[in-house]
Amino acid sequence: MGFSGIRKKFYLPGDAWILALSAAIWSIGGSMVNPYQSVFFFAVGADSLFIGYLLAMGSAVTALMQLVGGYVADAWGRRKVIIVFSFISATSAFAYIFIEQYQLLVLPVMLASIAGVYGPAFNAMLNDSMQPELRPRGIVSFTLVTSLPSMFCPYVGGMLMHRLGTLRGLRLAYFMSGLFGLIGVSYRAWKLKEWTYPRSKTGKTKVLFRFVSELIKDNVYALKHASNGAKNLLIYSVMISVGTGMTVPYTSLYVVRVLGLQPDLYGLLTNVAGLISVMLLLLATRIVEKVGLRRSAIYASLSVPLNQLIFVRAKGMNDLVTWSVVGGASAALLGPSLTALQADLSPREMRGRMMAMFSVLPLITAIPAQILGGYLYNSLGPLTPFLASTPAFILATLVLRRIRETDVSNS
Repeated sequence: MGFSGIRKKFYLPGDAWILALSAAIWSIGGSMVNPYQSVFFFAVGADSLFIGYLLAMGSAVTALMQLVGGYVADAWGRRKVIIVFSFISATSAFAYIFIEQYQLLVLPVMLASIAGVYGPAFNAMLNDSMQPELRPRGIVSFTLVTSLPSMFCPYVGGMLMHRLGTLRGLRLAYFMSGLFGLIGVSYRAWKLKEWTYPRSKTGKTKVLFRFVSELIKDNVYALKHASNGAKNLLIYSVMISVGTGMTVPYTSLYVVRVLGLQPDLYGLLTNVAGLISVMLLLLATRIVEKVGLRRSAIYASLSVPLNQLIFVRAKGMNDLVTWSVVGGASAALLGPSLTALQADLSPREMRGRMMAMFSVLPLITAIPAQILGGYLYNSLGPLTPFLASTPAFILATLVLRRIRETDVSNS
């Protein structure tokens, strides 16, 4: 079966296939290092409080850049911003190879955050290329294609740490991340065309102060005219970001440094979650199509606080395997449901700005959450951020229930 046959089978038409394949190549290297980011930060001398401030700073810059990216995606088109800033993001991984002092971690983190400007254009182009009624299937197919090549790469990263030491192993992994990133982005630049939403004919680029003024007005307008369903989904995303902001930066640090798990075993846990997620994705498609986007998202969201409770009670490998399995199953259903919901609740002409909002507002909320998580981890004990995050996950699920079926069907 050739590429065209695979595309039809997975329902990835046009640019969606190019975006998926390029992201799949990129993820091979990225998955070797992403689970261990905080471990690397700690290894070069950063404590949990500095990690919290560093990631909060990155979230602030990313939020600003995504706000700009949402405007650019709708006003100038999708392709150019995707290509240029994808290259910047891919090359930022190479900077980690030369980091010797933890203060210099600001440089690659800021570079990657600035490159986040292409996120709304990427998401808008991906959703533009799919028919609305087939979008959940397309999102699942995109997730499958991007996940399969890198499924066992977290174990490779952990093995490199185990064999070469934390710093040498992760520096090699960061090199691989940059290399595969450049290969994937080069394919993206070669194949990607601008057809889903061509550049608006608005004349010459505006001077800076007019650009900033229009940027603010346009995003306020998009938020003001968003449907009730979209606003509730935004609130849900914000609540989830509170919980993840307090916990995600410190999960690998807690498992490796506090529970004493070897890095390669933690990589295996990440692989288990990824494998379960991929195995259940096709089943998740059937569930979404049968019960609807709203209900499937609610069912999956209920498992998030449950999984957090499993993690805080974990004492050994068996508990962590359970945590990985539940997390993988939740991700299989929740990820495609939420992505499709975001697109369905966003009008095509405002999709770039709305996709930016779904990233920007959670990023803004994550800023104090990441700092608070670092403070709790450093001052009150490593387990406290994970305990404190559970109420946020429960409240988020309650907010998700406020989205009505008519919000989705009328979007």
